[in-house]
Amino acid sequence: MWQQWMRFSGENMAAIRTKYEQTKVYDPPVKSEVNSVQDIFSVEAIEESGIFILPEHRYSKTYKLSDINFAGITDEEQKTIIVSFSKVLKGVPCRFSYSIANEHVDEKNFHEKILYKKRGDPDDTLRDSYNQIIREKLSDAKQGLYQTIYLTLTITADGAKDARATFMSIEGAIRSAFVGLGLNGMQGSSMKALSIDERMQLIYNFTHTGLGSEYKFSFHKAITRGLDFINILSCAAIEFDNESFVMNGIYGKVMYIDNYPKTLESDILTSMSKINCTSYVTVNNELLDISGYKQEIARKYMAVGMKIEGEKQRNRNNNDYLADASQKLLNEKEKLDRFMKELDSLDDHYFNTTILVLFLADTKEELAQIEEKLKNTASLKSLTLKSCFSMQKEALNSVLIYGIQEFKRVVNLSSSCLAMFMPFKTQELNDENGIYYGINQLSQNAIFADKKLLKNHNGMILGQSGSGKSVFSKSEMISLYLNNPADQILIVDPQSEYGPVVTKMHGTVICFDSKKEFYLNPMDVDFEGVDYAGLREIISEKADFILTLISSLLKRDMEAEEQGIVDRVIDKVYSANYSMRKKLNGENEKSVEYEVPEFMKTEVPELSLSENLSTEEQVRAYSPTLQDVYQGLLDEGTDLSDHLAAAMEIFVNGSLNLFNHRTNVDLSNRLVAFDIAGLKDNLRVTSMLIMMETLRGKIRKNAKLDRWTHLYIDEFHELLSVDQVADFVLKLWKEIRKMKGIITGITQNMSDLLNDENAGRLSAILSNTEYFALLSQSSVDKRKLMEFLPNISPAMFNFVDNAESGTGLLKMGSITVPFDMRMSKGSEIYEIVNTDGGGYGV
Repeated sequence: MWQQWMRFSGENMAAIRTKYEQTKVYDPPVKSEVNSVQDIFSVEAIEESGIFILPEHRYSKTYKLSDINFAGITDEEQKTIIVSFSKVLKGVPCRFSYSIANEHVDEKNFHEKILYKKRGDPDDTLRDSYNQIIREKLSDAKQGLYQTIYLTLTITADGAKDARATFMSIEGAIRSAFVGLGLNGMQGSSMKALSIDERMQLIYNFTHTGLGSEYKFSFHKAITRGLDFINILSCAAIEFDNESFVMNGIYGKVMYIDNYPKTLESDILTSMSKINCTSYVTVNNELLDISGYKQEIARKYMAVGMKIEGEKQRNRNNNDYLADASQKLLNEKEKLDRFMKELDSLDDHYFNTTILVLFLADTKEELAQIEEKLKNTASLKSLTLKSCFSMQKEALNSVLIYGIQEFKRVVNLSSSCLAMFMPFKTQELNDENGIYYGINQLSQNAIFADKKLLKNHNGMILGQSGSGKSVFSKSEMISLYLNNPADQILIVDPQSEYGPVVTKMHGTVICFDSKKEFYLNPMDVDFEGVDYAGLREIISEKADFILTLISSLLKRDMEAEEQGIVDRVIDKVYSANYSMRKKLNGENEKSVEYEVPEFMKTEVPELSLSENLSTEEQVRAYSPTLQDVYQGLLDEGTDLSDHLAAAMEIFVNGSLNLFNHRTNVDLSNRLVAFDIAGLKDNLRVTSMLIMMETLRGKIRKNAKLDRWTHLYIDEFHELLSVDQVADFVLKLWKEIRKMKGIITGITQNMSDLLNDENAGRLSAILSNTEYFALLSQSSVDKRKLMEFLPNISPAMFNFVDNAESGTGLLKMGSITVPFDMRMSKGSEIYEIVNTDGGGYGV
């Protein structure tokens, strides 16, 4: 049962007049005389459900609307959204208002919300450097202000229970309508009801602007203590005069739109909400009773007709029988006649609308400057802004999210006209625990995004030479490293690009070079916690890998009989190794979940018990090697197995014996780069396959430890150009999500990926990709991206059309925002990521 909290006293006024007339009448205040700050607020009671109880049996509820892309799309797409928004407005069956609020957040809370948190480790100096970049980037934007869109519904009901039921019955359809504003897979607007604590906190924050209060409103705590919610909301002091008010030493003013142009522009509200101060731009709407509205229009038509006849009679009295009434009256009659026909023929709704603008400033002079800016903005849109003269208190109540209309200067608007007052501008990315991606070029707000929140985590970073792709990629890696200390980052580095960054971050660089004694054993496997079913899966995967490896050496596909021999050998090798490792850890044959074959019953010394090897050390010391596979093929004793063994001999006695050693590099480091730039052509394909197998094994092991793995593959098109490697990458791309892994491909040109051989694979990759960072693109690549990414508006691609280095588009699922990732050349982060001397410092 919902609790209700009444204020301690109040006055009520009876409802008056017809439905149509009521839309023009001011809402009565709770207190007809104001003797204290508490008397200002016209809310009789609040309810635990988030509902405000207002005078005259009215009830209101407020919702938060997420923004959608509107400013960055084509004119045709904007027209479509305007039509859709008009339908949304037509579907609201009660009084409503929507507000664009620039809400103040004090500097301490602002920084706590967006800056990287220190963790008491040696990397805190880098976090400080990153935080300095964020501060500098936001210094010219609306620092300390958050822009939010609110929708407030106001209904008439017989009581709180009836009101709750009514809100519940209408919310679903309205919520679905807002979601439907999205175009071509782009995200629509989500509608979330504010809790009573959230709604009261918003009002409290406004009424305590300038006081630096950190009070957190709690309905249950306050009502338990027997407090009056009005006392909690009330500001310390407020004084109204005819033109403005002063609240807690802060100056404020409410204005309204008076004259409207014949042609409306869709960016009126967003233009007026750009001011860098605490502000509310609110559109209050009262749905007109259409029958009453028609009667009102008919009354005006008759009145004009009578005036016309009156003028004609005066002319006749003056012996001017040919003169007609004034052209002004005739035009008015013609317009009313046309409008009456439209009312009968068009399926539209009409509203009495009042648009209010509230703004605050630290000084009276600053208030005047803001007012002048607003008037100039309005004038550019052919609008007139006027002060709510002598009614600042009533206007203040009407502009905030109470659902009250104590001040009205109405204009009759159809839903299609009202839809031109579009509250939406651009989507925002502000994921909790996300990493920094610069600022949104449309809103100037910081971008924080988290790939882990996507359904498909994988991504692509694309940008032509000089676009800042390399610096962007390195910056993302460092952000992940600093903000996700439990995650591991693995990098495939074909051009020795990332070694300096990884070394600076105390990571591990593994060079695939026969001259350097860095070894990776592709047969490594961790059997800890693996049961028989898990063993079969490992055997299947390793068999696939060896088949791919031999196929690359033979330069042909494997025959079915050859595949059967390889499967049998891999089964024997890993089954024997599994049994041996069980014994090493003190488990006898009886504890193994299947019958141990004779060839596996070998004497194994109790090494692990005496030497106390860790799991990682056991993997390195006792995993099979490619020589075991070679020997297993020889032991088969057939001509075909001997032929396969001959193909494998290159790993044992030939030029590829680089991969027939036990692993001797540290793969446990949080940041590991695999440098394959030094590979000779005869080693390249094999090395790529072995590297990918090692990476998959590491990702699988991290998943068992509930650890996320981020795999970056630079020059991604190179891996896709080799059939065997491409198939391996495609399989890993599809399955990595189940292993808490994220792959990000990095490449210059979309045309590199879109050759005939890659087309099918690329389509499969893109269908499992939700993250795209698009930096500057050539005109050819831009066209190809527009084909492959139809969910991004064509207009948004202007942000990548030969864009400045370090800027572009970031697509996260259904949200796409234009970013600016440029940073100061003097920052420590810039010095780390800009290892090639170029970059996009400013």
